[in-house]
Amino acid sequence: MKIVTLLVILSVAGIPLAAAGENAIIYLRPTDALNLDPWQAEDAFSNEVAVNIFEGLVRFKKNSTGIEPCLATAWSIQEGGKRWLFTLRRGVRFHDGTSFDAQAVLHTFQSRMDAKQGSYQRLSFPFDFILSIRSTDPYHVEIILKRPYAPFLVALADSAAFIVPGSARRSAVFQPIGTGPFRFQNWSRGKTLILTRNPDYWAGAKSLERIIFKVMPDSLGRLLQIRNGSADMAAIQSGKEYEELSRRSGITILSNPSISTNYLGFNTRKPPFNRREVRAAFLHIINKGSMIKRIFQNLAVPAYSPLPAPLTRGQQSEALNSFNLKVASTLLKEAGLENGFSCTLYYREGHEGIQEIADLLTVMAKKINVTIQKVKLPFPELVRAAGRGEHDMLIMGWNSGPDPDLFLYPLFTFSPGNRNRFYYENPRLTRLLDEGKATMDSGRRERIYADALDILKQDVPWIPLFHQIDNLACNERVQGVAFTPLGHVVFRDVRKETDP
Repeated sequence: MKIVTLLVILSVAGIPLAAAGENAIIYLRPTDALNLDPWQAEDAFSNEVAVNIFEGLVRFKKNSTGIEPCLATAWSIQEGGKRWLFTLRRGVRFHDGTSFDAQAVLHTFQSRMDAKQGSYQRLSFPFDFILSIRSTDPYHVEIILKRPYAPFLVALADSAAFIVPGSARRSAVFQPIGTGPFRFQNWSRGKTLILTRNPDYWAGAKSLERIIFKVMPDSLGRLLQIRNGSADMAAIQSGKEYEELSRRSGITILSNPSISTNYLGFNTRKPPFNRREVRAAFLHIINKGSMIKRIFQNLAVPAYSPLPAPLTRGQQSEALNSFNLKVASTLLKEAGLENGFSCTLYYREGHEGIQEIADLLTVMAKKINVTIQKVKLPFPELVRAAGRGEHDMLIMGWNSGPDPDLFLYPLFTFSPGNRNRFYYENPRLTRLLDEGKATMDSGRRERIYADALDILKQDVPWIPLFHQIDNLACNERVQGVAFTPLGHVVFRDVRKETDP
């Protein structure tokens, strides 16, 4: 009976029945990927797939913010950070059989540098720093920057700098062809996305045959499939799931503090949120400490600083309880809105805990005569609505490479390729962020970003709410799981032990 039930589950989900008997991982996720083009995808679910297909010149060490060689085996820095020399790895092939060499790197970087490209390219600003790129032979590349760029290696480890062959873009539909340990096999949108082992991987083929990313929006469905063994891994989305699964024998919980901040953002171009006093009023209707602990338990920590802990060099952020309804009412009165107003709050469906935050904000806002109309959207629609500036307020998250520049610059400037969903710009902040990019001295950089954070604290274009802790429930037979700093699961060293 148990076998019949498992076969029904797999067939309904669109997973080939043979997967149940193979050396495969079934990974349950609440949301599907949106775009497998690593230069365009900006959601975590897409990039998690991409990091197992594509590679860059360098990569993040497993479970670390450190950088290690990947498609480049060595590099040197000259002229104070303006000239970078990379030695490329030999004997690497793309999944379509074509060779990886300097020409592939030149093609990738020149494509990203092309100002005439018509489509949106995620995290394009690091490529604006490149003055020229050339190769002296098939296995050496020289990159000349217009000026020093402090987080250059971190930017090169991001999916936005993954090396993609020219063959991937020759058709109207992007072909996910990389050099990584797994190849793209097929994608049934909204159901399953399947990767298969790359037998020609330069670091040696691993034992794992397939990764099946299965979409399971229903938290109870994820819980049941992990408990009964019909799935191998699942992202834990709620405190209840954590409590239930952590008590189960045969299940291991893996935790990773991700470089992410979930926030309440304001559309500063739309009245009344073009007034600082109105934005600041919302600081005083939120008790972050009690709210985050009650909703997320050990899945998140309150965000008392915009930057997650890995970016603050171990400095502890002061726990500030700014909850004070009288102060909130006074600020609205200063803005001439003592009688209140109505506004919209946009947020994503399917993210455990966000609905509770939206509900609590709505209740607390009523206490200062603010009526919130909640707008819950699927994530792709939320991204489009935010891009059009439809929202008054927005609950969303941001994660990026482990450097303050990559974390703050895309959010709070209007440079090409950025996603400034606050429609906010402060010329002094922009100057500081530009200065921080080009400053190679670490002490001076710290002072620059401290000043930048002070501006954001004063202007209140957003209110950081919490920093997420990624938790993954794994069958204890699954070994070798690792994370990137952005919380993406890395499968290259994963193995699945056979039953004793």
